[in-house]
Amino acid sequence: MSSENNPGTGIVELDVRPQLRAGEEPFSIIMDTFKNLQPGETFVLHAIMKPAPLIPLLEGKGYTSTCEQVSSDHWIVTFVPQTN
Repeated sequence: MSSENNPGTGIVELDVRPQLRAGEEPFSIIMDTFKNLQPGETFVLHAIMKPAPLIPLLEGKGYTSTCEQVSSDHWIVTFVPQTN
């Protein structure tokens, strides 16, 4: 797992591709990272596939998402907090 917090940018990145390639389930790591976001922070997730079940879950918690497939086994999903 690789997690990077870029101070001052409001972006937290998490790369779970190594866990997924090893056959591990990264859901708890993803949710722990998500729960530790500060108000207004953006969460960027790197995965080997589009995490379809995760998207509506985090959208239900007040985030919008965009997905980008950058290669056959690299998806970047960005979750941005909604503003009212």
